[in-house]
Amino acid sequence: MADHANGRRLPPLAGLIAGGLVILGLFLSMFVGMGFLILAGLGAFGPGILRELGWLRDQDEFQREAAYRAGYLAYLMGGLAAVFAISALRWQDANLEGPAGWIMLVLVILWTTWLFSSLLRYWGAKKTASRVLIVFGSFWTVFVIAAIIGEPPSTPLEAMLATLMGLVVVVPFFVLAWTVGRWPRRTGAVLLVVAAFLFMLTFPTWLARSLEPSGMLLTSALLLVPLIASGLALLREGSSDGEQDEEVG
Repeated sequence: MADHANGRRLPPLAGLIAGGLVILGLFLSMFVGMGFLILAGLGAFGPGILRELGWLRDQDEFQREAAYRAGYLAYLMGGLAAVFAISALRWQDANLEGPAGWIMLVLVILWTTWLFSSLLRYWGAKKTASRVLIVFGSFWTVFVIAAIIGEPPSTPLEAMLATLMGLVVVVPFFVLAWTVGRWPRRTGAVLLVVAAFLFMLTFPTWLARSLEPSGMLLTSALLLVPLIASGLALLREGSSDGEQDEEVG
């Protein structure tokens, strides 16, 4: 390991650029404005994101393994620190607004990123997307049933309409869970369309209720990120494998 570490005396160009951005961002944020802290963020996290996307290939297997171990430790410590911060800010108040809402958003991003990265590596895109859709369908089934029980229809016609509306919401998730195995790329595209439709459907409601930006982003992360992550994974897997969806007779 020592020989490996001493084999490269200078960091790669990407590391030099990243370090320069971190130093510049910290300097400008202290003496000009905190908005420049984004430069430090790009330097600290940008290269890692580019590596995970496959756009930057400047690490060997040993460096990748070390980075993964360090990244998992950072996830654990960052998540624990976020939980403690939320608890301290809202010890006597269950409302997640203000600073606690933003920290909660960071925690959700940490957790969902780790969860989907783990599931996609362990199960693959098809099985992960299928099970995510089943979970979504089950969640909406419970939600629809609870809504009907909470406000029972007064007439049989209203009961039938409520049931049909519930099926319109629930059934597509289970149908897409089945199509993942047959037409993964097409299903991935549909999932992205569904995510966009849900955002357009719910965004006016969030604006009308004057939600805090952190609350809107938090709801979006919980509602849309699983669909978007599954859709992109299906498209990427099909593209990398040269797969062309063919109808199975």
